Amino acid sequence: MDVMRRGLLLACAASFTFAGALVAQDAQGESFNLAPKVIQKWTYVLPTETWSPVSGSIPIAHAGGPGFSTEVQGTALAVDTNGDGKVDDKVKGIKDLKILKAKDANGTPFAYAVRLSKTGDAWTFASGTVLSGTVKGEKVTIIDQDNNGSYADVGVDAMIVGDGDAAGLLSRVANLGGELYELDFQANGRTIAVKPYTGEVGTLDLRSEFESKGRLEAAIVVNGKGDTSFNVATAKTGMKVPTGDYTLKSGYISLGTENVRVREGRARTVAVRDGETTKLEWGGPVSVEFDHAIAGGEVKIPYTSLKYFGRGGEEYYSFFPDATSPIVKVTDKANGRLLSQGRFGGC
Repeated sequence: MDVMRRGLLLACAASFTFAGALVAQDAQGESFNLAPKVIQKWTYVLPTETWSPVSGSIPIAHAGGPGFSTEVQGTALAVDTNGDGKVDDKVKGIKDLKILKAKDANGTPFAYAVRLSKTGDAWTFASGTVLSGTVKGEKVTIIDQDNNGSYADVGVDAMIVGDGDAAGLLSRVANLGGELYELDFQANGRTIAVKPYTGEVGTLDLRSEFESKGRLEAAIVVNGKGDTSFNVATAKTGMKVPTGDYTLKSGYISLGTENVRVREGRARTVAVRDGETTKLEWGGPVSVEFDHAIAGGEVKIPYTSLKYFGRGGEEYYSFFPDATSPIVKVTDKANGRLLSQGRFGGC
């Protein structure tokens, strides 16, 4: 069976300019402030975007309690947006953005935007605010990926270094302007303490051996401890990273209006050694695995059993638009004659 890849790409554009303020410098390094920004049109591509349930409240803690009250009124959802325990605003339609305002445990006013969505009878929410600023000359954006109100959850929250919308995971070490720095997230992520990284360093290259007709938007690698992560998609000749073992955890490939997501699947762990460059062969050709049954001379393949794997063991999923899977060709094993070809729906 042959699986031919189809090109994949998505245009996601959001351009914001922030001025990160240098607030301190001492023996431990420099500290930079990040500013909150409400995102009216969400275009970020996250490693693991999470939608959390709304059940009587939106659990963002504040001085007045553990969350902001909600109440289902007919088909609509009413929300307490000022933290006084009383609902005061209704969600418009099945998708909306609401800004929650209150004071934190220290009495400092804060605002936290939430994206709200309804599927069936269930309401869910996801963060609609980011923290962003300039750190060592690079734009840094942090996203509360697990929707708990904190932007300092290393290995859980998301982080973008530079321009673009593709995020990696919040990391203890970042490549800023080509050099490695240790990061310490303070004050709920709103302040970052930065100092040069002094450990062993190698180069990780996931571009030169990647095969696809599409554009590689995200290639997120994570170390064995889960506290160091990089998006190496744009590093054409490789990126400096601390030595250690890394695994490709997630990715995103796009072309025009088509896109596909990547997850770990059976991806191999790669070792980065001091002063050396490590490459990973991945991408196409892609193989497809599935369950099947033969009945009445027909082969039945449940689409829920379909799995697509690349050369590096990575798994491709969530093809968009729906039914735009790679082209699958079925041939006669004895003579190579093409028996059928097509795409699977529901991918």
